[in-house]
Amino acid sequence: MENTKKNTKKQQQKNKLIRLLYLHKTLTNAKLVKLSGLSLPTITQLLAELSDEGYIEILGSGNSSGGRKPNLLGLTNHAFFTISVDIERYSAKIALINSQNDYVVKPHQFEIDLNDKNGTVDLVASQVNKFVSSFEGNSERIIGLGISLPGLINSDKGINYNFLNFDELSVSSIFEQRVNLPVFIINDAKARALAELRFGKAKGTKNSLVIYIGWGLGTGLILDGKLYTGNDGFSGEFSHIPVVENGILCQCGKRGCLETVASGTALSRLAIEGIAQGEQTDLARLTGNEARHIHYMSVVESALKGDAFSIDILSEVGSELGRGIAMLIQILNPELIIFGGQMLKAGQFLTIPIEHSLNKYCLSNLRTSIKIDISEMGEKASLLGATINTIEKYFSNPNNYLTKQKSSL
Repeated sequence: MENTKKNTKKQQQKNKLIRLLYLHKTLTNAKLVKLSGLSLPTITQLLAELSDEGYIEILGSGNSSGGRKPNLLGLTNHAFFTISVDIERYSAKIALINSQNDYVVKPHQFEIDLNDKNGTVDLVASQVNKFVSSFEGNSERIIGLGISLPGLINSDKGINYNFLNFDELSVSSIFEQRVNLPVFIINDAKARALAELRFGKAKGTKNSLVIYIGWGLGTGLILDGKLYTGNDGFSGEFSHIPVVENGILCQCGKRGCLETVASGTALSRLAIEGIAQGEQTDLARLTGNEARHIHYMSVVESALKGDAFSIDILSEVGSELGRGIAMLIQILNPELIIFGGQMLKAGQFLTIPIEHSLNKYCLSNLRTSIKIDISEMGEKASLLGATINTIEKYFSNPNNYLTKQKSSL
């Protein structure tokens, strides 16, 4: 019994060091002592074991305070792996990511219909199992599956109340039965915010907003230096605040939500309506299914080619979005707002209307103190966020540990 307690304690300590090295990339022994709260002799012993087990290595030398330069320690690129899936409404991406946050296999994209919950689970599980079976390394070092997807999500319970909803059954446990891996789900906007907080432009900030513009509109809140999830994990759903009286029916079931006028879905709808009303636009060349279901990126591409109608409706969406964000600024007073999503490829056709609305609707003292930036993570943000969530949850559980055998890579 005593040996079991000692082993559990040691594993907890190792997990703590692994988490720290993952988040900071490289650390000296002295820095590990400061961040972990463990003694230097304890850390020296644990690091020696982790090195022998193939998890850490020396990655350079740190700055010297007068004596010998300290070693910079970091995780090997084969310490562990995660499989991450980013699920959107009509497509999904899957990637195998190593402990240095690099792709081991180039992400694979495939079509889905998120409203078809059984079909989506079957397809995603099939793709995950293909990745596992084709992995050339030690599959025991794949620590889990991380899934980023839209909807009201309680990550602790593994339940999505909007999509892949199996009543009170955990969608995480349903996937676990299919893929034989620990599964951790996270809301897509929170995944992107987590990625920005740990490794992106929000790192080191206290209060920031990460806003993603895709088919929907997602917001991740970073408050007091931490990802804010709310009481049930539902924070950041400002896209479903009604802003238009008796407006368009939203997918959430209410009318006139911000998302109905300030998202990729809104941009697509405006394009379809404009063509039906005889607007002169290059988009009118689309026929068949493309004309009935115009992708919002088709509008962006058309605007970049100088199509006046596309520029106008992008401006309309940007103005509405800016008006909605102004509400958040008035309440939260953030220091930084980071925008992400494919629609940002529209550049000034979207960002200038947003800024005009912010200037119009925000108190000047609040507006002038905010920095606005564009994410540099691109499409990797949600996959990386799902990966970070998996790693943090996995290594927070003392019952989870890495296999002690050396990697075969």
